[in-house]
Amino acid sequence: MKSLEYLTETGIKCLKCDEGAIIKVRSDVYCKQCYLRFIRGKQRKQMSSDKYKVKYLRDGASHSTEKVLLAFSGGVSSLVLLDVLARLLEEQKNTHRDLQGFELVVANISESDGTNLESLLSSSSIMQTLLELVGNYEVSIKVKVVTPNIDPVFLRRIGVDYEFNTFANNLSIEEQSVSSLAEILRASPNRSSSEDLRDVIFHQELLRLAQSEGCGTIVYGHSMSRLAIEVLALTVKGRGSNVHSTILDRVEDYCGDQISIIYPFRDLFEYELREYAVLSDLMQYESAFAKYAVPKSKVSKNMTVREILSMYLDRWDESGYLSTASTVVKIGEKLTVPTSQNNSSTYCCDICAKKIYQDPKDWLQMITVNEPAPLVSDEERDYLHQYLTSHTDTISKSGEHVNLCYGCITAINGAGGDSGVIWPLQKDVKFDHGEKEKAKVLKEYSLE
Repeated sequence: MKSLEYLTETGIKCLKCDEGAIIKVRSDVYCKQCYLRFIRGKQRKQMSSDKYKVKYLRDGASHSTEKVLLAFSGGVSSLVLLDVLARLLEEQKNTHRDLQGFELVVANISESDGTNLESLLSSSSIMQTLLELVGNYEVSIKVKVVTPNIDPVFLRRIGVDYEFNTFANNLSIEEQSVSSLAEILRASPNRSSSEDLRDVIFHQELLRLAQSEGCGTIVYGHSMSRLAIEVLALTVKGRGSNVHSTILDRVEDYCGDQISIIYPFRDLFEYELREYAVLSDLMQYESAFAKYAVPKSKVSKNMTVREILSMYLDRWDESGYLSTASTVVKIGEKLTVPTSQNNSSTYCCDICAKKIYQDPKDWLQMITVNEPAPLVSDEERDYLHQYLTSHTDTISKSGEHVNLCYGCITAINGAGGDSGVIWPLQKDVKFDHGEKEKAKVLKEYSLE
């Protein structure tokens, strides 16, 4: 039995008022307006801090209003979060004489390459649709559409050899023309690895954008269902040590600035957000933004880890076991910071900037058999000779050593194979807090 039911019987009263109920969720029945208030109440609970509330100041006093950056993907959850935040701002404005508790900036990171007319038109169309959407609200909302293009100065060819040593080499003259994130990801034969590396860049870009816009908070529309997928996906991709720091509301330090990361819908399931979108007439925009999203594979072997887990979670709903997602998230929230091996000092991954608590090279060498079985027959020796003459090691071991976590080693092996991948190194970005804009690894192309 599914978790959401439409009521066909007449005479059933809403749990909160005397209006006729139309929907049953979590064993409770709601009318349309009460259900919308139920969803909005969940967001307000997660963002109940005073910095998001209207402040009355004495004459002559000054106060800087909190700015909130909404990570907007165009999916159902981000559409609902935009609507909920905009409705909250409208309520604050009407109740408190045009005062607002915070300012809202909606940021969409376009996955087009930004190098040809078609991709530029795609970014322009996203901007137009977003402007049309925010125009429905009686509050001022800033919109930014950004295409992350990587400065070639910071790009390296990163490779991993059979002993799990990691190297970074300068690009050849032919490779220095690469500047688009889309170009780099298209070269990867493994969609899961591409998705993993893309997430790293997107998160860094959101932090950079929040800093440049003066935002002290980034909000994601992730539901409990999505957070459960993240817990499982991080574990599968070898990033289990990051679970505790990924799904919790937290504060991240970015170039000296403290930025809060919040998931206002962490107590709601995906189907509950989708029903809100249906009742609020937001699904038309979901269809409009879907045209510009990266298409999902329908073939199981080509699906990313996240796509497979999403399909798996849908089956939980159909079988009536969706509450398992809540259990997964609660277990993930209880995880703590890992301890370093033998009390050794921690260091950061040069790709994702996450802390490394145990050397992944030692672990991989311990669980991997690198020595072959002894050759017995002439046929086996002939096969070995054919392999050695045909196989060339394309990874240059003359480059500098780089520190990579287990997840990034796995992603690079999946994305680049024997030749490695072209990718920026976090340690190459030296930020001067006085002149931060001169040291951007990601160049911003924004349409306003």
